[in-house]
Amino acid sequence: MIIGIGRGPLADFVKNYRISFGYIYPYPEFYDDKNSLLKDRVGYVRYLRRLITIKRVRIAVWPDYIKPADVSRVVNIELLTKISFVVPIHSLQDISIGETLERKGFDVFYGYASDPKFRDYTLGYFLKFVKGKKWYLGISTWKELREALRNDFEGGDITGYLLGKHKDRKNPRVLRERLLELLRYTNKPQGRQLTLYDFLEFKVVLK
Repeated sequence: MIIGIGRGPLADFVKNYRISFGYIYPYPEFYDDKNSLLKDRVGYVRYLRRLITIKRVRIAVWPDYIKPADVSRVVNIELLTKISFVVPIHSLQDISIGETLERKGFDVFYGYASDPKFRDYTLGYFLKFVKGKKWYLGISTWKELREALRNDFEGGDITGYLLGKHKDRKNPRVLRERLLELLRYTNKPQGRQLTLYDFLEFKVVLK
């Protein structure tokens, strides 16, 4: 399971302590700039143009409700094909946005909102109607993480709340252990319990 980490202290920790693991994408490798999108009606234009200029972005959240045809009028959409997009599904009608992007050659994840107030459907309907790769948006509890794994979500972005209380997240050693626990849990090959030998690629330099 791919783990995305948005902009903030947790992403900074992963980068500053030189944590390297193939399926952890800290900001800006995972990109979601809500402030830019919410400034005004054309915030999505600035957002997408910014994505064109940032070379390290691998996965980004597609602007809410925006159809690819609207983007093509103001941004050269072909310059964004190197990025995999998570399309937030607020209503099942939004699935068509992801399908259109896929037809245009984009790698797409369909985003399930963890907070019910941002969707008008159940998880059951999401799983029934989404045929492509699934992304769990905003995992902040172990219950949500278990739900994502149980239903074979290919990716999800986590918040710091998943790794403990604020005082725990300020302790580098505790945070390191919580991240290791998360990785053991989310990436067990064929149900086998991972050992520390499986994490030789996981490098942490503690001050």
